Amino acid sequence: MMSRQELEERIRRRAYGIWELEGRAYGNHEGHWHRATKEIEEEDLADRSKGTPRKTEPPH
Repeated sequence: MMSRQELEERIRRRAYGIWELEGRAYGNHEGHWHRATKEIEEEDLADRSKGTPRKTEPPH
């Protein structure tokens, strides 16, 4: 199980990637954070149901 700090770092990296994909426009940081959180939660749930280990995010 990952620590809260590791989870937050994973979410931060994912949110940053979303921000980049959306053209680096400012003003939607909360939306990017929520989207990243939801995506990661869904991935982890799917992985647990399949018995697949958690994927790690590549560093940005």
